[in-house]
Amino acid sequence: MTDWRPYVDVHGTDNTVTGNVLVWQELYSGGLGRSSDIIVYLPPSLGPDGPGWTDGRRYPTVYFNDGQNVFDERTSNFGEWHSDETLEMLAAEGLEAIAVAVPNSPARMDEYNPWRGPNPHDPSGVMGGRGELYLEWLVGSVMPLVDRSFPTSTEREATGIMGSSMGGLISLYALMFQPRAFGFAGVMSPSVRWNDYAALRMIGEGKLPEGRLHVDMGHDEWSGMVDDARRLHDALLGAGWRDGHDLHYVEDLVGGHNESAWSWRLPDALRFLLAPFRSEV
Repeated sequence: MTDWRPYVDVHGTDNTVTGNVLVWQELYSGGLGRSSDIIVYLPPSLGPDGPGWTDGRRYPTVYFNDGQNVFDERTSNFGEWHSDETLEMLAAEGLEAIAVAVPNSPARMDEYNPWRGPNPHDPSGVMGGRGELYLEWLVGSVMPLVDRSFPTSTEREATGIMGSSMGGLISLYALMFQPRAFGFAGVMSPSVRWNDYAALRMIGEGKLPEGRLHVDMGHDEWSGMVDDARRLHDALLGAGWRDGHDLHYVEDLVGGHNESAWSWRLPDALRFLLAPFRSEV
């Protein structure tokens, strides 16, 4: 694990991280023309003396977009997801996973959308068009780094991606654009209006392969987003996805468009997505 450093060595003791969290600093992307730290949470059985290093076990992996908000309140923009605390709790239920947090860049709105066009929430803004490059970097550079460093299960069924808002949208697209890499996705509060609902059209055209999906939306989000989520849900049902089988759809009656709401819904989202990998405790 050369060059993986303990989180505290990089960010100091003033942090809110829980568990075994490591950082690889400044992984470069030629396609995006930028670098990013990669932050990895390891489950309890992969502690320094944990059995996971020697018993041959392989772990499912979840890649989180907007990674600065995933583990640490101090690095977050508007609060954290408490993903580390949630994963520690789920480990006690027999659901262990490696979690990889990839912080966003100032070009977030470009990198989380494959198509360039007007912002449906603000038509005066034009953005997007670099989503495929972001996913290619994630699959071509970040994933190989993680897979050679830790005992991951590399099958697509055991590899997922999740995020919220635009991070939720690119998570949905990841299943379509990188179907050999990702087999499940957490799609929280996705902004599906981009490119005149291109994601819904692609689902209707059969471009979303089989897998597992968590989709949610809060009733206190931006105007029309609940209706958009229902349109996405209907498109998935029309394409053969089944609630409670390969699809977990949630409408949060009080949830807003913020990290607090996504943190609240995260445990059940991960319980569904990681259910095939539950072990005895």
